[in-house]
Amino acid sequence: MDKLKFKIVINKKILLFLVILLLIGIMFGSVFIRILDNSDRNLVTEYLNNFINNIENNKLDYFMALKSNLITNISFVLVIWLLGISLIGLPIVIIMYFSKTFILGFSIGAILSVFKIKGLLFSLVYVFPGQVISLLLYMLLTMYAMSFSFKLFYAIIKKKTFDFKNIMNRYFKILIVILVFIILMVLYDTYLMPRLVKTIIPFIK
Repeated sequence: MDKLKFKIVINKKILLFLVILLLIGIMFGSVFIRILDNSDRNLVTEYLNNFINNIENNKLDYFMALKSNLITNISFVLVIWLLGISLIGLPIVIIMYFSKTFILGFSIGAILSVFKIKGLLFSLVYVFPGQVISLLLYMLLTMYAMSFSFKLFYAIIKKKTFDFKNIMNRYFKILIVILVFIILMVLYDTYLMPRLVKTIIPFIK
């Protein structure tokens, strides 16, 4: 019963912490564009305009984009998962998760800053559902990584043994599930999202 109570309390606290971190990250990311100097803002504007023009003129290199996104996201997932096995990796896991929330907020803020009210439609197509689902997957992975670390810490502090093999097997299954869905979201963001953006370009230019 003590272990069950500990698991429920810890997971609830972790989830609440991650939700709060999500809101903070998105908020800070969305307003960060406001404090950039003019040269940095111009770079962001140029990047977004090039992105739109490449989509409109069918100049996107889908293969390179897919390769880059797969390497980035799979590496990110594996690093978080591996850090969850150790106690010292816990702060890095939290920082990595926060960086994802910050990037999402910054993307939304940048789109709205460049395209103003018209950017609402662009940001909706860009963010939903791919970016949102990916972020929820990272939240789930981070929760399990933190939970795993706390279980190790609990076992060490209380000097209690636990079925490491069984827990590790469940943790590995979580990794496989997350990887499958992340790959699906990468495929969506690489191939489908740009085509959806292309349909709304006349409304945001």
